[in-house]
Amino acid sequence: MSQERPSEVGFCAIDSNADVIADALVRRLREAAAEMETKVNRLYRGRNSYDLNAVAKRDLEKTVKRLGYMVETLREVQKAQAEPVTYLQAAE
Repeated sequence: MSQERPSEVGFCAIDSNADVIADALVRRLREAAAEMETKVNRLYRGRNSYDLNAVAKRDLEKTVKRLGYMVETLREVQKAQAEPVTYLQAAE
């Protein structure tokens, strides 16, 4: 199985900065998740104290779907990184 170069798929401008970009993205995701966890827990604690309106319920459903999609995407990245990669080189 060949692996595409990061620059070929638009992940980075040059391949040498792929690790730096990936590290920064993962760090930002982790920080955002930690920040949002507090807010989600607050919403959870108040879940029986109020009724959300129809728009808020629809937004909540959309958000859950979007987060689920992001989780699946991150799992695919994790799976791809766990598999051994064979690099193919063009004959010179």
